[in-house]
Amino acid sequence: KYDIPYTEDEADESLTGKLAQFYADRTLTKTPIEPKDQAEAFYILLTEKLSKTTGQIITVDGGLHEAFLR
Repeated sequence: KYDIPYTEDEADESLTGKLAQFYADRTLTKTPIEPKDQAEAFYILLTEKLSKTTGQIITVDGGLHEAFLR
């Protein structure tokens, strides 16, 4: 469906990397989102830097919602 080239004997890690890059290429930053990126967004909520911010959704998606499956 997405025309990501692969071979039957390809390792799972390789396929995961290809899929991550496929989605990353559809974002503004062109880089895969790592768990560290999500953790940094969570961490800033624990600091006083956003103490006046309420009721917001902080998306960590590389800058484009179209990176998700349709």
